[in-house]
Amino acid sequence: MEDRPFETAITLILDHVDAELAAAHDELYPERIVEGIPLSLTLLYPWLAIADLTPAALDEARAFFASRPPLDFSLTRVAEFPGAVVYAVPEPSDELRATMRALWAMYPDCPPYGKPGSDPPPHATLGRLVGPSPTTLEAARTRVEPLLPVHCHVTQASLMVEYELDRVRYSEHFPFGG
Repeated sequence: MEDRPFETAITLILDHVDAELAAAHDELYPERIVEGIPLSLTLLYPWLAIADLTPAALDEARAFFASRPPLDFSLTRVAEFPGAVVYAVPEPSDELRATMRALWAMYPDCPPYGKPGSDPPPHATLGRLVGPSPTTLEAARTRVEPLLPVHCHVTQASLMVEYELDRVRYSEHFPFGG
């Protein structure tokens, strides 16, 4: 068994924007159902270890999102990170990307996906290309692209908290202001 502290992440939950797209995500990425992760777009993972999740840290996150306007984008097409995952591409991504980069700048000790200096594009993961339930880019396109584009108006970010290894729950929401 892996020995590491339980993690947190800040995400945009998207399963409410389109029931059919949420169902396609669950079909393509069934392990996410067990893990408790719906169709979503990660803003920062990993964020803080559970032990570092203090009231002050939560207040700081609340203030950050309260200072930013809600996000509007559409999931427009399916792409892949070769050898890793297939995902839905959000467009336009300028405001989303600016929000992510500003969040990363606030937490330089928490680089996105644990990779210092990385600048991953915004993406809503639909499935893994490897692992227990692999999919293919072609299968994801066949299942998802007929459903696209899907407009997303997001008014809050959500805190995902790991409560056991690879099992999460959403414990708090951070409303956007502006």
